[in-house]
Amino acid sequence: MSYTQKSEADAMIHRRMFLVSMVAGGIAAAALCVPERLAAAETETTFRGQVTGDGKPLAGVLVSDGCRIVTTDSQGNYVLPVGDDSGRFVFVAAPRGYWTEQFYRPLDRPPVAGTADFALRSCEQSDRFDFVFITDIHLESSGPCLTKFKASLAEINRLDPQPAFILSQGDICLQGNMGPQYVECMKTAQMPVRNGPGNHEMMLKHENPRDDFERLFGPTYYSFDWGPAHFIVLDGNKPLPGEEGWQAVHGAVEGSELTWLKADLAAQPKGKPIIVGVHIPIVSTYPERRRHSPENAPYWEVTNNAALTELFAKHGVRLVLQGHMHENERITVNGVEYVESISISGSWWKAGEGLERGVDGSPRGYRIVSVDGSKVAHRYCPSAESRVDRQGEWCPINAAVEDAGTTEFVFNCYDAPNDSKAEGRIDDGPWQPMPPHPMPSKPTPDLTMVHHYRLAVETSKLASGNHSITARVTWPDGTVVEETQQFIIGAKP
Repeated sequence: MSYTQKSEADAMIHRRMFLVSMVAGGIAAAALCVPERLAAAETETTFRGQVTGDGKPLAGVLVSDGCRIVTTDSQGNYVLPVGDDSGRFVFVAAPRGYWTEQFYRPLDRPPVAGTADFALRSCEQSDRFDFVFITDIHLESSGPCLTKFKASLAEINRLDPQPAFILSQGDICLQGNMGPQYVECMKTAQMPVRNGPGNHEMMLKHENPRDDFERLFGPTYYSFDWGPAHFIVLDGNKPLPGEEGWQAVHGAVEGSELTWLKADLAAQPKGKPIIVGVHIPIVSTYPERRRHSPENAPYWEVTNNAALTELFAKHGVRLVLQGHMHENERITVNGVEYVESISISGSWWKAGEGLERGVDGSPRGYRIVSVDGSKVAHRYCPSAESRVDRQGEWCPINAAVEDAGTTEFVFNCYDAPNDSKAEGRIDDGPWQPMPPHPMPSKPTPDLTMVHHYRLAVETSKLASGNHSITARVTWPDGTVVEETQQFIIGAKP
């Protein structure tokens, strides 16, 4: 069966699901999700193994073939049926207090046929911790990108408190054969790293477009616990083998991945904080803001997003971290926040040695996510040579403004959620409402940017000399961002 035929079969296989339990060889395992079969029963095989922590059996640990999920029994043993709808790995979801870099085993290359044991080690994990989310690295063989990326990793190492781990969500980029360089860079990180694929990890001319990623990092979707939280890393890339270019990878979470996702979510206790990472966004206004592109373009946004937003709301997902767009955008749907996070490459490292900006004008950087028991918060951080202390800027203001007519000032509040409210004033004057302003993106001229707000000022009524302009942006959670900039009236710019 070819890769394309297998994908089509997957979509048929997973239309119906049911829950079962099974007992095999005296080993009990709760099978959380077993799809109805199209293939004959003899095409199934069974994997068995044990999960241990510091050499002792671990009970209740989730083990998966990328479609089904079973749990280990009191002796840490599991029995896992696998078939044509399985993924390419057996993997374990590390439970709270344990970790391993070897969380997966290739289905076709187990140490002993039909077996896969997992040895985890204990790892201190408190209720309160931070982790860093990075995306869109876009490493290249020339230019300053490697130096700049290493500077960002060194900065992350110096964060206080030090992050528990880094979640890297795609566009490394393997299509440019930069996998080995990326791996070497990530060896400098002083904390664990988990990787998810972007569209530029899909090798479109390969029979299996994911083979390069899988060779380096294992499964393209999986989950794990850290502290009180559960983390889900999604693939969400649907490559069109044989095609070329970034438009040949569409966004979709379907087939075995969707079956696994539903089972993984169903296995989580109610109230447990759940955080999801994906590359191509599930929720975004980018398609409608990108002129000369269909609003339903499948390469901008996951096509089955309605089903996913309903599923995430049902299971109380707190935060979905997204990439792909090289911008910050924050939208809440049914109580779940979907965040496009700024690219660490800015606009594909086009600034050379200087300050890098994403397509929304925000300096390149990463996102720090803080978990405190059941609470989840996050903040955007500009990085390295592009680090700034401000949370937004008036763009642009010349040092001098002519004293005639009306001037429109535009404020970019780098990380403001889409439903924020903005106001501005000149000097100590009254606050005036600032409506959202669809300002064009410089690196992507057919795109208008979010979190920009406009203030119209009759500069002819201002006295010559020095003045200040202040923006105040109030986010839905009550956060207030206030930034002031100076300008001069009466001289030519």
